[in-house]
Amino acid sequence: MFDYNQIIDFDCGKFIQIDVGLEPTFPLFFGYDIEDHFIETLDRATRRHPVDRVFLLTDPFIFDLFGDPFLNKIKRTFPDTDIYFLPRGETCKTFDVLQQLCDELVGKGVSKRSLLIAFGGGSVGNITGLAAGLIFRGIRFVEVPTTITHQTDGMLSNKQAVNGKYGKNNFGLFHAPVFAWADTRYTETEPLRFKRSGIIEGIKNGLIDQNAFIPFLEGAIRRNGDYSSRQLTDLCFKLIRSKLEILKKDPTERHYGIILEYGHTFAHAMEWLSKGALTHGEAVSFGMKIAAELSLNLGYIDGEAVSLHYRLIDDILALRPTLPEHLNPSNIFNTMYVDNKKIGGDVRYVLLQSIGQCKKGNGDYLVHVDKKIVQRVIKDFFNGYCN
Repeated sequence: MFDYNQIIDFDCGKFIQIDVGLEPTFPLFFGYDIEDHFIETLDRATRRHPVDRVFLLTDPFIFDLFGDPFLNKIKRTFPDTDIYFLPRGETCKTFDVLQQLCDELVGKGVSKRSLLIAFGGGSVGNITGLAAGLIFRGIRFVEVPTTITHQTDGMLSNKQAVNGKYGKNNFGLFHAPVFAWADTRYTETEPLRFKRSGIIEGIKNGLIDQNAFIPFLEGAIRRNGDYSSRQLTDLCFKLIRSKLEILKKDPTERHYGIILEYGHTFAHAMEWLSKGALTHGEAVSFGMKIAAELSLNLGYIDGEAVSLHYRLIDDILALRPTLPEHLNPSNIFNTMYVDNKKIGGDVRYVLLQSIGQCKKGNGDYLVHVDKKIVQRVIKDFFNGYCN
């Protein structure tokens, strides 16, 4: 088990290489203000199979913040580099945007030797990875995540997807990057709301698998988001480690690793229905609370374990979003039945047995629960939260 109390100093400009241990795996390069080393790393990673063209995919907001210097560095070594702007946020994760992207890349001469670079948050990473997996049945891409959520959680999966008419991430595939490049300097400019949203998955990891991680989080999280560069980099590194501790037990995320979906069945429905009003992390914060209430209702955990969820999320992290008015228990429940974790006609749930341990169902970590119980728990949660 990783020692979360050890102090790790990441000097400015220094980076480490982490093997994420997925199947297939890829190296993750991590540090603070390490952009000057990106090109040499990219050149080394592609030397055996040279790149003919580079396509930088990003959104206008991220490009305005960081894009010009980064693009210029790329062009000095890879002069045949094009830039492609994607819509911001989840609005880019549609079939229309995907088709337009793929067609334009093919029209511009993308080949099996080309490379896509995803420069942005999770939505940019998702659609870039999916396009890379589809074009000519698979070309290379590199992840350069610029948000806490994507640096510490989203990119650690090989999952690439777009949303459909009925739900989030309904259509996708697994496609690994050549490598990922996590520079925490990019995350410093994230608004407080998004910093908080990015930390929620780490809280989840502590609740489902590593209760020893929770005391570290209680001391490391700053309610006002005022982190020094060293504090933020150390926190992001340990958020990454918390997920890798789970992935090393199951790199496929299909067996033990399914516990990473704790709260996500509820969260994906809420995020989808919110139409952008909730961030992914905010939706997950609600989903985890509902999953805890359901675990309590079934007698798996006690009230103290449920209270810990609220204390970590509401008090320590100070993540207390407003529930959008158009969300209700009925439409959340119905949307859950097109969730991408549905098995057959059934929706099963990751639930807690205790803090740091998930309930084992019928041979795996997904538990069947009577629909009426789930509906009642969601309704009670809404009534309690809104009153």
